[in-house]
Amino acid sequence: MISATRYSAMAQINRQAKLGAEIARAETEISTGKKVQKASDDPISAARISELRRVQADQVTWSRNIETAQSVAAQVDTQMGNMADIFNRVKELTLAGRSESASPGDRAAMVQELGSLRTALSNIATATTPTGQALFPTDAPLQISVSSTVRLAATAQRSTVFDGIAYTHGIDDLDSVIGNAIDAISNDDATTRRAFADVALSDIDVAIQRVTDQRAAQGVRAQQLDVAAETLEGVSTQLAEERSSLEDTNVAATIMKINAKTLTLQAAQAAFAKVNSNTLFDFLR
Repeated sequence: MISATRYSAMAQINRQAKLGAEIARAETEISTGKKVQKASDDPISAARISELRRVQADQVTWSRNIETAQSVAAQVDTQMGNMADIFNRVKELTLAGRSESASPGDRAAMVQELGSLRTALSNIATATTPTGQALFPTDAPLQISVSSTVRLAATAQRSTVFDGIAYTHGIDDLDSVIGNAIDAISNDDATTRRAFADVALSDIDVAIQRVTDQRAAQGVRAQQLDVAAETLEGVSTQLAEERSSLEDTNVAATIMKINAKTLTLQAAQAAFAKVNSNTLFDFLR
């Protein structure tokens, strides 16, 4: 009987120790906010959490890439808008300089302004971001990773925007259009000036169309980056929800579990104390 009593006592002690450990673990889950403290707690969930953590880290990098690319794309769009303004002004000045009513002094002022516009166009072609990155790179633009499989460019190659344009006189660049307008207005012979100006105006229209087309293409690139950002945000939300369901503590449910186990432990301790308060003579009655 003594052996049986000793065995029963040990079983009760072990049961109470187990309940105490479960309560302590639940309290740790509440204090840390995490229900998986180590891999052995839930190997399957722990493995999935580790994978989700890796993917989320990648997404942080992709999100930063997209933000940087969107900033570059916005700057490029602004500069292309400036280019459109430049060529619209070049057209206005060429039309004004073509007129016989324009005096030599007027035409000299127009030529000076056209020179300034030409410099502005050159500055746009070589413009950089605050970090020194070329807005219009001479080489193929960098393809930026926005997911594990998708890479997008934030801008176009410089030659795509500024060079290889088919004018009436042949293939040339945007800069040549302003140079031809300057030559036309600078001519003192009215007939020759009108003829040269007409050719220049035709080329200016071609240049304006090139800028318009390139700005539309830039809009497509910006839209692709916006879609990538929205997609990434949606996936990030799904991953965060899944990770939370696997890792985060359900505080309300855990508190209920602690209360239930605490009551069970208290009852077991009370029963154990009562049983062990009996003497051998109590069992022999």
